[in-house]
Amino acid sequence: MDDVGSYLLNQFSGGLQSSKVSWKRDLQDLEKLIRRNIENSPAEEKPSLREKLYRLNNILVECQAASFLSREGIISLWRIRNNLKEIKEELKSKDSSTISSNGNSSPQRDDQGNSSNVRDTARQSHQSVSPLVVHGFDDEITSLVKLLVYERSEEKFSAVGITGMAGAGKTTLCQEIIKREEVKEHFVPRILVSMSKKPDGNKDAKIALVERILLSLGVEENTIQSVSNRGLSALICALHVRLMGKKYMIVLDDAQEGDTWFENLYSPLPGKVKWEQSLAYGLPKGYGGTVIVTSRNKDLAKKMVGEENVHPVLPLADKEKCWLIFKDAVVQDGTRFNPPNVELEDLKKEIIRKCSGLPLAARVLGEIMKEKMEEAPAPNGHTVTVQPELSTDSNSNV
Repeated sequence: MDDVGSYLLNQFSGGLQSSKVSWKRDLQDLEKLIRRNIENSPAEEKPSLREKLYRLNNILVECQAASFLSREGIISLWRIRNNLKEIKEELKSKDSSTISSNGNSSPQRDDQGNSSNVRDTARQSHQSVSPLVVHGFDDEITSLVKLLVYERSEEKFSAVGITGMAGAGKTTLCQEIIKREEVKEHFVPRILVSMSKKPDGNKDAKIALVERILLSLGVEENTIQSVSNRGLSALICALHVRLMGKKYMIVLDDAQEGDTWFENLYSPLPGKVKWEQSLAYGLPKGYGGTVIVTSRNKDLAKKMVGEENVHPVLPLADKEKCWLIFKDAVVQDGTRFNPPNVELEDLKKEIIRKCSGLPLAARVLGEIMKEKMEEAPAPNGHTVTVQPELSTDSNSNV
């Protein structure tokens, strides 16, 4: 590692040791993982590791600055956690590749011949939220499943937009739809792909997105790279061929781009097609396929799927659901929810007030409390609950 890389690593390690931050355990795991990568990686991969160190130092600063005093700060902590998971997956993949190249092991393959690295990356596309009981979305799930499965012709292509503020539960709603038995029976394949994931280096965002879609559909990584070398046109054509004749369901999660390339997903193939001109050309029409777009930007969703196909997700009307989500996040993996040093009713009121009906805010606060509980064993060996640092100032922003 060069002088810059060593400086960045020391800066990250020192900052981590001197800070009391959320997700500290994740950050410590990443420090160990990146040190191992530095030791085992060839010289040509050092710049990539240096870039990850830049990102980790920035994330550490964000963790130090993030506040529980506002709803925005809570949502920011969730984004930080997802960024950490993303970096960890990248480092683990690189770590496995390095071991393989040294002759110590090789990636396992599934029945379709996909390597474990490819499978893990694809699975990450639609499992960013670990499975917990979902509260407050029953009506929305039932309505959308009915619309997508029963209230349309078998061959008709459909596109649906789900919009709402950050933390309202758009991604969770789509994950629950994908898991419904009637959806599983009706749509094959079913994938969820993030549109907000930033591409590595200088890679074009459109190319990176289509590559992720193909990867999630089970296409071999080396095949994708071979097609990608021929440009965006070849990738869109390959996507079209892969989906031809299938009742697919593709969730494009967290759309943020305003480029016209993403618009009008209903568009059919023109007579003389120029594949690279639109994402829509990679989505075959006439076989019963469906695309769901989630976005905080309602105008963008309208441009992608049509105004009449946009469904807003509002904060939970029953604010008690946030308390249930909070408790579920604390007690996952068998952790007891028995706070001895706080009044339970006061904590409940504060959580409900702070979350403002946003499921993600409740989830984040629950996971932070769980982490604090695990870090603070009582003298008798039992777990002590530590209340999240929530402001009780009624004038604080929510």
